[in-house]
Amino acid sequence: MVNNITIATIISYISLILGNVISLMYTPFMLASLGTGEYGLFSLTNTIISYVYLLDMGFSNAVIRYNSKFIADNDNEGRENLNGMFLILYISIAILGAIIGYIIYINLDRIFVNGLTTNEIDRIKIMFIIALINLVVAFPLNIFNGIIIAHEKFIYTKILGLFRTVLNPLIMVMVLVMGYKAIGMLVASTIFNIFLGLVNIYYCFIKLKIKIKFKKFDKVLLISIFNFSFFIFLGLIAQKIYWSTDQVILGMFVSSTSISIYAIGSQLNGYFKVFSNVINSMFLPKLTKLTAKKSSKEEIMSILLKVSRIQYIIAMFIFIGFLLIGKSFIKIWVGEEYYISYYIALFIMIPQIISIVQALFATLLEAMNKHRVKAIIYLGVAILNLILTLILVKDFGAIGCALATVFGLFVNAIINNLYYSLKLKLDMKYYWKEILKLFPSTILVIISGLIIVNFINISTYLDIAKFIVLFTICYIVIMWKTGLNDMERSTFNKILCKIRVKTSISNELR
Repeated sequence: MVNNITIATIISYISLILGNVISLMYTPFMLASLGTGEYGLFSLTNTIISYVYLLDMGFSNAVIRYNSKFIADNDNEGRENLNGMFLILYISIAILGAIIGYIIYINLDRIFVNGLTTNEIDRIKIMFIIALINLVVAFPLNIFNGIIIAHEKFIYTKILGLFRTVLNPLIMVMVLVMGYKAIGMLVASTIFNIFLGLVNIYYCFIKLKIKIKFKKFDKVLLISIFNFSFFIFLGLIAQKIYWSTDQVILGMFVSSTSISIYAIGSQLNGYFKVFSNVINSMFLPKLTKLTAKKSSKEEIMSILLKVSRIQYIIAMFIFIGFLLIGKSFIKIWVGEEYYISYYIALFIMIPQIISIVQALFATLLEAMNKHRVKAIIYLGVAILNLILTLILVKDFGAIGCALATVFGLFVNAIINNLYYSLKLKLDMKYYWKEILKLFPSTILVIISGLIIVNFINISTYLDIAKFIVLFTICYIVIMWKTGLNDMERSTFNKILCKIRVKTSISNELR
């Protein structure tokens, strides 16, 4: 019988693919309905409110971890008091969030006086208040989602996530069709999120029979929770500075239109990261076992290299495809006026390839309890990126923000690789030598792709579909013949044989 985690994983992949497909279809309609300026304000509001959400400080992970610990110890009373403590903590965070949010609200006109018009500032104030209400309510509700995950009810959480993925865009479309703009979308989103939070509360109290008590406030446990959450919080701060600050800076110094253009480029880069990293999680258990057994550096490098080469093959497939037809796709998808989004996405994708290829190294650091080093490096690079963005944005606008991000990504990659080599004593010269063996195949793919693009005059989605089919065939053939090594070909052949055997058995049973 297929287990709980397997079913949940399948639902996760379905949700991932469906979510991105829906987003691609929904974005052009939203842009057309809102207009470039309004969409920029909507994106900016969500970006600002995401900074207030940092007050979570990684406690959502702590809810899962410490509930799991008490469940394993069969300490029901301790768990009930723990959740009471978390609820008080989250209510306190919600109140603090409301205060900080109000301070931001009364200063919005000062912050964006140089980049937005008076009318745009008035609208973003209304949007921000609605988004703040959504956030303040969400904080106390976070605890219930964490409790459900701690009870390993993965199928329930993934189905609810799938439900959100499908229904949320449909609700937004209905709001836009009814003639409401970004403010209506935020109101609808707030109501929808509160509804899902209430569903989680019902599930916790009725299905899981949990209880929350306020008898004991364990200071020692609270300190332990803060210690656990701190470096997660540090990483979140770095992530927000790095990936969310650009839109705020554009709002401060440029215009709402530039925010929209940058948001589209950033969104496309987001798709690139998500699809390229799908395979990563499949190898996490094996790497964890290797580090737990204190395996040799050679054994660890072997699994890192194996996964990294696969990551490279997947990442380059998406990157080269976007390089060749990305501009045409954007023109068909959201309109020719967003052509700069192509260059923004492309610039960011180039150094992003390194972090995608080395995605499993982050897991290695966690397994070795050295993730705090990566968090500190990331925070330092994020601050560098922020300073460089402020220097470049006034002269180069959205492109300047992208160039600062690119520089930061390269610096981050260099520092991390030096750390892997000098501190972890991993043979990074050998590692990159093996990765770069795939580069000649990459050049052949680019040449083949250029020939296909010249053969197909891309002007419709059908033309894009034709390109994808022909490009995929060329990519597979070239990588199979010139890129993969004997071990990789053998591995893929074994997988194909297993699929054939299972298909044959299934046909015989019919």
